[in-house]
Amino acid sequence: MSQTPVSGTAASIRASVESETFDLAGHSPTNIEGTITSAFSSPFPLSQMIRITFIVGAGKLSRQKYDDKAGQLVTSSLRKLGYVEDRAASCVNECGGSFKTQHDTGKNLFTVVVFPKLAEVRGDQEHPNINDSASEQYPIAIPLVEGTPEHKVLLASEATFQKMLPSICPSWSEKKVCSEVLKAALDTADTMNSKLMMGTPLPEQEQQFYDAVGGSIVGTKLEFLKKTMQKQVESGSLTSNEREKLLEQVAERINSLDDEIQVALQQSKEKKVANLTIQKEKAIARKKMIEGRTPQPPHDLKHDAQIMKLKKKLQPLLKLEQSSKGRLLTMKETKELAEKDEILEEIAQLEESSRGWFEDEDSFQARLEISRKKTVSGSGASSKTPSGAGKKPGTGSRSAGAASTSWVTPGGLAAKQSALGRKAVAKKSKPSPGGGVFAAMMMDSDSD
Repeated sequence: MSQTPVSGTAASIRASVESETFDLAGHSPTNIEGTITSAFSSPFPLSQMIRITFIVGAGKLSRQKYDDKAGQLVTSSLRKLGYVEDRAASCVNECGGSFKTQHDTGKNLFTVVVFPKLAEVRGDQEHPNINDSASEQYPIAIPLVEGTPEHKVLLASEATFQKMLPSICPSWSEKKVCSEVLKAALDTADTMNSKLMMGTPLPEQEQQFYDAVGGSIVGTKLEFLKKTMQKQVESGSLTSNEREKLLEQVAERINSLDDEIQVALQQSKEKKVANLTIQKEKAIARKKMIEGRTPQPPHDLKHDAQIMKLKKKLQPLLKLEQSSKGRLLTMKETKELAEKDEILEEIAQLEESSRGWFEDEDSFQARLEISRKKTVSGSGASSKTPSGAGKKPGTGSRSAGAASTSWVTPGGLAAKQSALGRKAVAKKSKPSPGGGVFAAMMMDSDSD
């Protein structure tokens, strides 16, 4: 397929008035990023949701037609535009601004399905209103999209929230983001309550939010979360980045109090000076407490155990791939190597699905890197996921230290992994009695 200019593809996407499919075969990384940015940087002028599907990869026979990172380039570009991944998203207006990745096993195609943000046009309005502009008045988007982390956290009962908190927010950073969601919902409910107290009726979507979320339960959840975060700090269950972030915050707090104390002294406000001094002493004590805590390593990926099992299963296949260079494969070997691609795809999917509900990109990448550097038990070689090494899922080619998402290219993975164990393979492999001399020569060359 010939490469379509960025403007042309983006224009075709924006001209869609019903669900369409676009094949990204033959498109370069720059072209893909530019197309997605141009097409989805502003809401679509539609009243009904449509589905935009991008084919970003295919099975073994057609894989070479697609850029290795086509899928992650699409998803990372969408994330930069404020789109969120929602595996439960469907073609309804409430899912505007979301996307999901899919694998069509029947056609053996990999796709990214996008539900664009809509600018709903009513009558002969000259300027569209984005989703009724309801969320523009509040710090949280309305209506809530069913199945999203925000929806689940806000609508969960107090008891359910407390039970699921350790699993959905194991780190302090994730708890911090979750607390911001609860605070935004609480502020939104308070604003709606003020409207009702003044006799102002709420629009339908706002009333539904108010009835479902309310304020008292959210406030109770927020208080519980704050106490849990405080206990986590006191116990020292912090990563190096979290520890540094907290130290920066408390240092800023101390400097701010110093400024306030100086102003109060100039104004001869002795009581205020005394109160501010007490606050400063508490801040200093908190700083010393945090400094005395040893940073902890990030928690393992959710599916780390499954990933390690698959990598162990992958080792003999990678060795077979290396030892077979320079000769024809047998039917049995061909079938065995075909399984390698499926294993790599499953590993990539498990990595991406290990992303936390409220986890920031840097934290996820740190955990991902640790997982990829782990050694497979009994293999004696690194189990580092080759195509993912130093890459960020869902971030495209952002930088040299960025990027690889659920769209991991099997060939790239195998190449780097096998390179690490190439000498071991060459030494262990012996030419068969009846032949394979050329293969043995090739392995001796690799060993050198």
